[in-house]
Amino acid sequence: MENAIFEIVQQWRSEEVKLHPGVLLPSIQGVEKMIGFIFPVEFKELYTQVDGFADFDMRENMFSIWPLGVIVDEYERDDDKEYVGFSDYLIHSHSIGFLKGRAGIFKNYGRGEYILIANSFIEAIQLINSDAAIIY
Repeated sequence: MENAIFEIVQQWRSEEVKLHPGVLLPSIQGVEKMIGFIFPVEFKELYTQVDGFADFDMRENMFSIWPLGVIVDEYERDDDKEYVGFSDYLIHSHSIGFLKGRAGIFKNYGRGEYILIANSFIEAIQLINSDAAIIY
């Protein structure tokens, strides 16, 4: 998993995506308590390296990976407390995130319908980085 995270971060750097520095594990744990959701280990490993994209930057495919602060803001703003987003397309055309109590990563168009796109967080990030059709 460490190699996958290294490759993800290297790709973002080579694409000159603006990145926030990583956060400490206690910050992630504080967010977990706040939203009532335990992030998978791979999420924690990535976010201790990079806390999402800075300045609302996005990849060339128009996807952005949210910093923890945006994850919390979006969670608090959304009426659906079962969904925890971490990425969006084209300034919130749709988002990608977790569903509490369900395995996998889901696409959410904001209509209460969730579409499974990946089995793991790292797989979802790799799909975003490879511009896979399923993320749209």
